[in-house]
Amino acid sequence: MIASIVTSGAGAVIAIMAYWLSHRGEVHRSIEKERINWVNSQLKDLYGPLLVLAETNERAWKEYRKEYFPHRGSPQNPLADSVSTRWHVWVKTVFAPRAQQIRDIVTARGDLIIEKEMPAVVLDFCAHAASYDALLADWDTIAVNDSTLIRHPGSSFLSYVRESYTYLKDEQEELLKLSRA
Repeated sequence: MIASIVTSGAGAVIAIMAYWLSHRGEVHRSIEKERINWVNSQLKDLYGPLLVLAETNERAWKEYRKEYFPHRGSPQNPLADSVSTRWHVWVKTVFAPRAQQIRDIVTARGDLIIEKEMPAVVLDFCAHAASYDALLADWDTIAVNDSTLIRHPGSSFLSYVRESYTYLKDEQEELLKLSRA
């Protein structure tokens, strides 16, 4: 009789341990899957589009500047009318729309930012993009040499986006390796 009690008790303990281990494995796989989904969303919905738009704008700017705008005008040395007209076209059709797309993506998907707080360089870029709204609204009545009130943050924005994208791609690769193991 004691043998049957020990046998059934051992069977119950084994069943409980098997259930607990199985449940623990499922919880771990679920957490891992959620982390993969989160990183995928960060890449697909925020950093991927930001990288494409920021890289596109940067390349367009470099080529434009190399070709048409090698020396920035200043109040003492204003731009020639032909250069200013071309600048207006590029701002209205290339630079402002991309900046506004970037701002819209950050506004819509800022919850996917890696950091706990919105990085200052991202806020600086969004402020620059917002200044295009006022510039373009009054574009036909302002002096041809006027530009945005809030300057572009420069290479630090593109560097931030590149580094964040690379960090997430590395994390995604590592998570996928772990999930296949």
